Amino acid sequence: KLRREKSYLWKGGLTSVNLMIRNSIEYRFFREAILKRDNFTCQECGTKGEELQIHHIKPFSLFPELRLAMDNVITLCISCHKKTDSYLNRYSEEKVGTQV
Repeated sequence: KLRREKSYLWKGGLTSVNLMIRNSIEYRFFREAILKRDNFTCQECGTKGEELQIHHIKPFSLFPELRLAMDNVITLCISCHKKTDSYLNRYSEEKVGTQV
C-alpha cells in the first residue's frame, strides 16, 4: 500500500482548516444543537426522518466568523439542501451578500 509520503495524493500532512473544524467535537455538538432546535425537521419542506444536514445561510468557507453562529444555519433534508444556491460551493458572489 502507498501511504503518506509514498502516495501520489500526499500533500505533506496538510489538513484544511475547514475540514478540521467540521471534524471537531465542537462542530459535532453545534450540529446536534441545530438539529434539536429545528426538531429534526427540514425547515424547507417539513419532512422528518430523512437524513438531515445543516445548511449555512452565509457560506461556511466565505464567512469564518459565522461558522458556529446558530442564526446562520438551518436544518434541511438532502433534497432541499441541493436546491440552495451555495450547495457544494456553487454560489455566486452577488447572491452571497443577499442571503439571510
